[in-house]
Amino acid sequence: MTVVPQAGFGVSFLLRDGDLVFTGSGVELVEGLANLTQALTLRLQTPYGTDRVNATYGLDAREAFSGNHDRTMLKELIRLEVLRTLSGDPRVREVTGVLFDDDPEFPAGAAGAAPPDHRDRVWRVLVTVQTTDDTTAVVLTDVER
Repeated sequence: MTVVPQAGFGVSFLLRDGDLVFTGSGVELVEGLANLTQALTLRLQTPYGTDRVNATYGLDAREAFSGNHDRTMLKELIRLEVLRTLSGDPRVREVTGVLFDDDPEFPAGAAGAAPPDHRDRVWRVLVTVQTTDDTTAVVLTDVER
């Protein structure tokens, strides 16, 4: 039996800026690792409890942003919530890293031309996960209140 890597990551509709991508023959699909990365990004961008089918889906950053927390505590609360959120995906074995745009280890250029303004309570995060088939997936997204 031959194991096809990334076969368990599924297929879905490709989204670009939250919209379906259409080609001449219909809706474009995304599969494999790209599908997993898209799915994990959507989990982080969906506010917790707003999915009508799964009330436990999404990122709950309200506690972190609503409290009177210093920068260190705010980042730790967001980090824990990112871990909880992405660990809920059955394709994820382990979240191995969560970096914020102001961390020294954050890759140069990954923050983009205009990094988020933390006064607006927006943080760019780079998350690395180990998948169930030992593939590494990387998600770069903004986390906001």
